[in-house]
Amino acid sequence: MDVSRVRRLVKRLLVVGIAAALLAGCGFPGGLSLPVMLGPTPTTTSSLPHPTAEPPPAKTLIVCLRQEPTSLYLYADTNREADAVLAAIYDGPVDLRGFQYRPVILKKMPSLKDGDARLESVAVSTGDVYLNPATQQPANLKTGLPYLPSGCQSPDCQQKYAGGQVQMDRMQVEFTLLPGLRWSDGEPLTAADSVYSFTLDGDKDTPSTKYLVDRTASYEAVDQATVRWTGIAGFLDSEYDANFWSPLPQHALLQFTAAQLPAADEAARKPIGWGPYIIKEWQPGREIMLVKNPAYFRAAEGLPAFDVLLYRFVGPDVKAGIQQLLTGECDVLDESVLTASSGGVGLQPDTLKSLMDLQQAGKLKVASAAGFLVERLDFGLASKDPQRLSLFGDIRTRRGIAACIDRKQLADGIYAGLAQAAQSFVPPGHPLLDSSLAPASYDPAAGKELLTQAGWQPSPDGTGTRTAAGVKGVPDGTLLSFSLTVGDNGLGQATAEAIAGQLGQCGIQVKVAPLPAAQITEPWPAGPVFGRAFDAVAWAWPALATVPCEMFQGGEIASTANRYGVNASGFEDASYDKACQQVLLGLPDTDAYVQAASSVQQIVADQIPAIPLLVRPRLAAYAKTVCGVDPDPTTASVLWDLERFQPGDACKGG
Repeated sequence: MDVSRVRRLVKRLLVVGIAAALLAGCGFPGGLSLPVMLGPTPTTTSSLPHPTAEPPPAKTLIVCLRQEPTSLYLYADTNREADAVLAAIYDGPVDLRGFQYRPVILKKMPSLKDGDARLESVAVSTGDVYLNPATQQPANLKTGLPYLPSGCQSPDCQQKYAGGQVQMDRMQVEFTLLPGLRWSDGEPLTAADSVYSFTLDGDKDTPSTKYLVDRTASYEAVDQATVRWTGIAGFLDSEYDANFWSPLPQHALLQFTAAQLPAADEAARKPIGWGPYIIKEWQPGREIMLVKNPAYFRAAEGLPAFDVLLYRFVGPDVKAGIQQLLTGECDVLDESVLTASSGGVGLQPDTLKSLMDLQQAGKLKVASAAGFLVERLDFGLASKDPQRLSLFGDIRTRRGIAACIDRKQLADGIYAGLAQAAQSFVPPGHPLLDSSLAPASYDPAAGKELLTQAGWQPSPDGTGTRTAAGVKGVPDGTLLSFSLTVGDNGLGQATAEAIAGQLGQCGIQVKVAPLPAAQITEPWPAGPVFGRAFDAVAWAWPALATVPCEMFQGGEIASTANRYGVNASGFEDASYDKACQQVLLGLPDTDAYVQAASSVQQIVADQIPAIPLLVRPRLAAYAKTVCGVDPDPTTASVLWDLERFQPGDACKGG
């Protein structure tokens, strides 16, 4: 997996939209055919003088995707299906597994403890590029701007630049490749290929975000196997161990300019890699055929187990995809099929239940893992319209609503028991999850009492909608009724409808308002959510290696001056902002960093600008004749280790 690409994706989501966009896609009704077994052409033995032993048929694995990859170029705007195919072409270079970076073609992950990552003090003067700690953006140093002096990793010790030369810290990190790596065409894979990839990423004609490039002072090959990344002054990156650019074969691509590469077949349709498979044929709209890579660095381990890999495109109908798994037209259904959220039929609660019933009946297998997307209900606390009522200004109202939501019922009823109730906006299994937190207890009686204390009086018969009587900032007689914005997809909309039913039992009227994901994620001022023109929204946000505290940070409230702010709720809390700054400025594995990561979670749990609901699962379904499918919470694709998928007898007992 190209971790740097995933990091850029997540940073982009934190700038322009929600993680629900990760699960959105457009339908593609690709054609299907029966499985192709690549073996010898049948021949009658009577025409031969002596019987000839035929080679065994090739072992073929058929993976079904929702639609055709838009491109396989690392710096193109690709879809999730591309990640599934890239898992076969490349292996690594680094995997983000279980919320931590793991080496694949590197000897080890660099660390400050081992010395292959380090801080160094450098002199910085007027006009030099550095990271502004207030905006978290690269800037040219000038009088009056804040900076972190050398040795400072907290907003408590930042200073204002008054001119002259000052000392700041910057990071240097070295990455070393495994020996003997080769591209699938036999050419050596070297550190220079990673530097070439960095150069392409930084080119103005490359359609990629420049998040990490803009924070890089230099990226250079130290020798054939080692590259060194140096950050700009003041950028103390908590994910420094991921700052390795996925190599690209300069010997094959140097003939193209950066502007030409997105359209070049050598980059977008038939790239060469170092992974377990090589693309042999791409039939547009139908399938992609790959064969074993003889130069694969793990070939001596007998990997991959399948000789031929076929990716087929089954379209947006989840039920049709499941049927093709049952009939043998697919061996594995990728999560792009199972979690389709728009542009087609989409996965509905009854379909997911049917899938689990088929597993119970022994017809197929389902592999799942708690993922990195935490679904939340965010309150609109600071509308841009001063005439819009703030129904949720009293914390007792927010706490009462939280107590009236049964998260376990949502996880079990909507997701057939595959989802988990969320403890925090940080997913389970994350090393920075504050384990002392627990989901707010489902206690409708307590919730009703809190609502009454806040001034929301029950209807005379106790079954209707509550009305305001002394609610701060709300005219008496106002109904406790609000709109819940949600994406127009199967499971998300079903979750919102279930929440509406639960809250109705507490005298709260909820009107579910489904919208296309693109409309929900539209930035300030036109977007209904980031434009702060909503009551409440149910959506999902990612948390990968770090804690995404920006989404409740005061400085991230969207406005004309900050069009791409990601704090949609409008929540502001000085203690939260200080702790979040510590997370953004500090280095991992320090007590201050861990404490700050815990503090932001505790403040959100206490103040409730949002209610964590559940953690969406990663899913794959597969035939009984395949084993080794092992979804991970944070990999780019559930097929991250498809080289280890096994056929036939290897599945016994597994």
